[in-house]
Amino acid sequence: MASGPRRHYIDGVLAATRLIWIFAVLGVVVPAAALGWLVTTFLFAFSGGQARMVPVVGYGAAAMIAVPLAAAAVAWRVRSPLAAFVAALAATGGGWIVTVLVEWLLSYRLGAA
Repeated sequence: MASGPRRHYIDGVLAATRLIWIFAVLGVVVPAAALGWLVTTFLFAFSGGQARMVPVVGYGAAAMIAVPLAAAAVAWRVRSPLAAFVAALAATGGGWIVTVLVEWLLSYRLGAA
């Protein structure tokens, strides 16, 4: 077991590594949520003139921030930071497919012209 200055150095390296992985996860989730929000807003709220879809698109984007971050947090806790990054990637990719499909179906339900 390391002690003294060596232990302090190891703790600093571990903290820096954790911070890098946190930014990596956020670097996947946040830009994907922003781009997805822009695309789905154009597809479902503006292109058909459906003002009723604006909250749906907003909730979808919020879910696509919360779900991948929750998946990453669980994977980080159970496995490792790398597993958290992979979980965030998978949840973001798969989640946007589901989000677009749900919003598309809801656009018909809320009265597509």
